[in-house]
Amino acid sequence: MNNKYTDLFEEYTFNNGQTINTRFALAPMINNGSTLAGYITEEDINYYTRRADVASLLISCATYVEVHGNSFGYGIGNYADDQLEGLTELAQAMKSKGNKAILQLYHPGREAKVTYETHGKVYGPSTMEFDFLDYPVTGLTEEQVEKMIENFVAATDRAIEAGFDGVEIHGANHYLIQQFFSKTSNKRDDKWGGKLENRARFGLEIVKRIQERIKEHKKDNFILGYRISPEEIHGGNIGYTLDDSLYLIDKLADLGIDYIHSSKWGEEAYKAPAEMGKYKGESTNKVIYDLIRDRTALVVVGDILTPEAAVDALNYGDIVALGSAVLFDPEFKNKIAEGKESEINFDVTNRYEDLALPKHFPIMIAAVNASGEIPKSTFEVLRENTLDEDKKYVFSNKNI
Repeated sequence: MNNKYTDLFEEYTFNNGQTINTRFALAPMINNGSTLAGYITEEDINYYTRRADVASLLISCATYVEVHGNSFGYGIGNYADDQLEGLTELAQAMKSKGNKAILQLYHPGREAKVTYETHGKVYGPSTMEFDFLDYPVTGLTEEQVEKMIENFVAATDRAIEAGFDGVEIHGANHYLIQQFFSKTSNKRDDKWGGKLENRARFGLEIVKRIQERIKEHKKDNFILGYRISPEEIHGGNIGYTLDDSLYLIDKLADLGIDYIHSSKWGEEAYKAPAEMGKYKGESTNKVIYDLIRDRTALVVVGDILTPEAAVDALNYGDIVALGSAVLFDPEFKNKIAEGKESEINFDVTNRYEDLALPKHFPIMIAAVNASGEIPKSTFEVLRENTLDEDKKYVFSNKNI
């Protein structure tokens, strides 16, 4: 191995004492291998078995914790006890090479496009209509908010019983927890809305309840992470700024969770600057890292497609999450370790089947990082493998 990459292969120990043997994580990516009802299939198992050694911390795709949470069509459900068998098989597949398996938990809220088609209703913090959605959003009642929190706790119970090493709470990417944090989508006037403290309450309460449940299970070494989008800024539409996020991140660090996962997308996203506020122009992740360094781990992601970018990302966080890199070359980490980084290859022409991508995966083509490192030929292959029945589900970048 080239000496300049040795930092990527150092151990890291979380707050709870669990240790991973490299600084690589598998970024959570919807793989669309399940049934429309969210039950795990052999395609899911094959996908994760193929990627069981891409990193030391393997974070699953988002699993929806309530039946009205189908956003992508064929994502994994974690809302019913009869899904436990599939989740157990998933945990075993992810852990088959000795790495840590983390189950990501989420609810898409207003983004549950497929749920609207099947159930005629989607939920969010407030009853609203959005110009980028062709359906209305129904606000959760206070009773439903409490029930939703319990859904996250019940999903954690299943994760523990299935044999996962931890869970990640998905509070990013415009999904329900972020919708509560955003003043654009949260117009509530009760304890769950209004001022910043109230808008942060939903995510924090989920974390606290899950921590209580972990203690009840006597699983002190169970990893708990939280994913956040540091900013929500779309032109003049400002849901929150990095300044706001730092309030939430500080509270999460105070709770002693094991890591915070900063969700960023786009060119050199892992070191991209804040768009506005006190820290405008400064690297978003560097600001976060300075706040929580030595209190909890920071996982960074976004356009990490070369060994050079991976090692550079350690300047902005403790753990480097790989997305597109290991979709198209599951040997990315191992090639670096073996000094074969020149053999990293993202052109999937004539080797698509070897990647074990589910047949419905091409729905997510827009979520693939389109930087120059991913050749056009790979996008051509994805388009060629998009099923006709799936074309209505293909998501554009605004949905990411």
